[in-house]
Amino acid sequence: MAVGSGNGKQWLSEPHLGQMGYTKVRFVVAMACACALVYILSFAVMSARPCWNTCIPTSCSPVGSPLASNSLSQPAASVEESDMVPKRLHDQVFHPQKQSESALMAVGEPEQLALNTRAETHRRGTDISRIVFGIAAAADVWKGRKEYIKLWWKPEMRGFVWLDKTPDGEEWDDRYPPFKVSEKTTNFEYTNKKGWRFAIRISRIVSETFRLGLPDVDWFVLGDDDTLFFSENLVQVLSKYDHRKMYYIGSNSESHLQNILFSYNMAFGGGGFAISHPAAKILSKMQDSCLARYPHLFGSDDRMHACMAELGVPLTKEPGFHQFDIHGDASGILASHPVVPLVSIHHLDLIDPIFPNTKDKNYTRVGALKHLLEASTLESASTMQQSICYDKSRRWSFTVSWGYVVQVYKGFITPRELEVPQKTFLSWHKETSKVEFPFNTRSNPDDVCKRPTRFFMESVKGPTESGSKNSMTGYFVREFSEEKMACSEKLQPLNGVQRIKVVRELTDSSWYQIPRRSCCRVKRWKNEDIDIHVGGCKDGETLISSY
Repeated sequence: MAVGSGNGKQWLSEPHLGQMGYTKVRFVVAMACACALVYILSFAVMSARPCWNTCIPTSCSPVGSPLASNSLSQPAASVEESDMVPKRLHDQVFHPQKQSESALMAVGEPEQLALNTRAETHRRGTDISRIVFGIAAAADVWKGRKEYIKLWWKPEMRGFVWLDKTPDGEEWDDRYPPFKVSEKTTNFEYTNKKGWRFAIRISRIVSETFRLGLPDVDWFVLGDDDTLFFSENLVQVLSKYDHRKMYYIGSNSESHLQNILFSYNMAFGGGGFAISHPAAKILSKMQDSCLARYPHLFGSDDRMHACMAELGVPLTKEPGFHQFDIHGDASGILASHPVVPLVSIHHLDLIDPIFPNTKDKNYTRVGALKHLLEASTLESASTMQQSICYDKSRRWSFTVSWGYVVQVYKGFITPRELEVPQKTFLSWHKETSKVEFPFNTRSNPDDVCKRPTRFFMESVKGPTESGSKNSMTGYFVREFSEEKMACSEKLQPLNGVQRIKVVRELTDSSWYQIPRRSCCRVKRWKNEDIDIHVGGCKDGETLISSY
């Protein structure tokens, strides 16, 4: 029967045609299986690495991650490396110039322009070479104040000390920034009877620095000559923000009244503040006309705030910038530092040396700060970060402020209370009332025996010296206090302890994005010694798990 005649069933009954149909079925099934296999393999690969070169780096990786560079030549870390090598935070900072150089080595010349454009468009984070400092100073006090700057300044940094005149007989070296003499401001009116007209000069430092035309600048940071910066923490804080946008970053005063008199929307200049490059560019064009509208203002920072308000750029608050509008013993506020990176400390001439004198050491202000930097140099993130733990059997409470002090309290005191600064200090107006401060405080007991027994840092060792890749070791010695000698019986068995050893794990790089207070455990208490371990909290662990 010819094909096409009949009811169509003959098609299936012909032997050779049946074989042909079976072959087609097998072919279709094979193709379907192949497509399914390709789909499964593609899904598996994309799950392992969901972002390719077309992905914006910041959506794939955290700031500071090696993957955030969009570099085609950078090998991924092996499992052994990621598990065994400690995540030192200064290794996590993004270096745009190094990243772009490695990327260009991996591609041909036709792709270089596109790669450069894409890297600049998506680059997040910054490094110290892309920050320019403007230090407000005066020639008459420079000789003493430069000692503070020498503590934190490094040759690889960029910036200038802005003076009112050339200092006499000064030999400059790379232990502090080069100096520049500010432009004259005699054509600006100043009418505030309680202030000083040099405030106009200082308020123009960012604009004058911008007009120098320095290349590759993300941020301009202004501070005073009596301000101590923790540069690694500064880099990490600024890396959270997109430097291509207009930013005005800083913090308020520790005095409620000062914030009322000036503004809670103002960055207090002594503690330092940061202006992004685009904001500085526009500021430099309009600031002089802006300043002419505010001859009545008191200082430089409220003039800067007035101009930023005219630009419509609000203050982005970062509480790690410290104006330190306080007097006296700052240990109460330093020992209970908030869970944020310590960026700066100002008014170093107005507070007591942060470490008390001992039988062996008499600390000057500069010497005490240099001692603090011994810990900060090993790791900035953990500096002054407070941990809380307990000895349940003896009923004692401990706070560990790394690099600074261990405080021991008799009895059980909750973390909610211990995280609040104790009023060892006076306000800017030398008052102690709670309403003087824009943050919670707790009273310093009149009964000396109820005050914490303090053990201040004597020495600190890094991972290499400590014999561990992942931890540092600090030794804290008991503060000598004649007042507390009368408390001997009340403070047993603590009265016999002379030294506390603290082992602290290196801080994970994610802490800057997701800060959390570290957990603390009293490992050993025997006779004159106590051993404490500080590190990341384990699953389900809380600060009172040890109680």
